Amino acid sequence: MQTPLVSVIIPNYNHAFFLKERLDSIFNQTFKDFEVILLDDASTDNSVEIIKDYSRDKRVSHIVINKNNSGSPFKQWKKGLDLAKGDYIWIAESDDSCELNFLETHLNYLKENDISVAKTIVLENFIKSERILRHSAFRDQNRVVLSSENFSYNCPLFNVSSMVFKKNKNKKIEDASFSKYSIIGDMVFYYEFFLNKKIIYNEETINYYREHDKGVSSIKTKSLQYYKIYFNENVNFINKVFKENSLFSNTVRKQYIIRRYKKIKNRTTFNEKLSYDFFVIFLRLKKQMIINL
Repeated sequence: MQTPLVSVIIPNYNHAFFLKERLDSIFNQTFKDFEVILLDDASTDNSVEIIKDYSRDKRVSHIVINKNNSGSPFKQWKKGLDLAKGDYIWIAESDDSCELNFLETHLNYLKENDISVAKTIVLENFIKSERILRHSAFRDQNRVVLSSENFSYNCPLFNVSSMVFKKNKNKKIEDASFSKYSIIGDMVFYYEFFLNKKIIYNEETINYYREHDKGVSSIKTKSLQYYKIYFNENVNFINKVFKENSLFSNTVRKQYIIRRYKKIKNRTTFNEKLSYDFFVIFLRLKKQMIINL
C-alpha cells in the first residue's frame, strides 16, 4: 500500500449498534486516498465481528483489538496516531457519522489552514435534530487561531470527529500527555497539538455528532468518583497551560477552576455530598495558593 494522504483513525468500544453506519460513511467517501486504522478497546458486543467484516477493504492498514479495556479512549487515539502514515489525520469516533464529501471538502480548506472543522448537527440516536453545534468564535469569522486563552474560556472545538487536521510533525506523540487523561484528554490533545494553529470552519459538509442521552442523563448520574477525576484532571490541565504560557494569568487560572467546580455542582443530584468532598479539594488548592475561598 502506497503512503496515503489521509489517515482515518476509528476508535471503538461497544458501538456495534452504530458501527456499520459509521464505517459506511468513511469507506464511501468521494475522496479515496486514505488508510483506515481500526481500533477496538475490548468491546463486549459484536463490534469485533463487524470490524473484521470491513477489514477486507484494502484501505484498512491496521486492526488492533485489545484483550483488555484500556480505561481511556485517548489511549486509543495515541495508538492510532502512532500508526498513522498520512499527512492529514481524521479521528472518526465510531458512533458519529458524516456526509460523503467530508474528506474532499476538508482537504480543500487545509491547503491554507491547519485544522478544518465541519458544520456539526446533533443526532439524537438515529434522528437528525435541528441543533447545530457552531461555536460563537465562528459566528463573525470563518477562521480563528487557537490561543492558550481559548482553553480557559472559549475553545471552539467540540467534537474530534468534525475535524481533519495536518499532522503536527514538530510534536512527538510520545512527548504528549493527553493519553494520560481519562475524561478531558480531547481538550488536552487540542492544546498540545493545535495551539497557535489556524482553524477554518467548513460549511460545505456535515458531521453528525451522536447524542445518546437527554434530560436527566449521564451528566446527572455520574458517580462522585467520576466528578473527582474530572475536576482533578481539569486542575492538572489548567496548571499545565499556566506553567507553559507566560502570558496566561493566574486570575484566569483561578476563574477556570471555579467555573469547573460550579459546573459540577450545578449538574449533580447530590450537592451536599459533592460540596463537602470538593471543599476538601479546594482546601488543598488554597494551600497551594491557587485559589481563595
